[in-house]
Amino acid sequence: MDKQIQTMMDRSGRVVIPKAIRMRLGLLPGTRLIVEEHSNEEIRLRPLPRQEALLINKGGVLVVQSQATGDIAKAVRQEREARASGLVRRSGL
Repeated sequence: MDKQIQTMMDRSGRVVIPKAIRMRLGLLPGTRLIVEEHSNEEIRLRPLPRQEALLINKGGVLVVQSQATGDIAKAVRQEREARASGLVRRSGL
């Protein structure tokens, strides 16, 4: 281990990773971490590998290939409702 910095766990079990370490390792809000418990009373945190969005050329159009992080059906429904409402407002119905 290169460096040790003391931190504290709150009542909810949350631990703050010091900013210097977050910056050095490129940890951003939302970074998923693996918590490893070792037999010698040691806990390790490791960031999961980032899944970069991939751009794929489909028929001359760049398409993002990635994993969804939420309810896609709900997002599509909300977008359709918003567009329909806008059309109704503009048409004056």
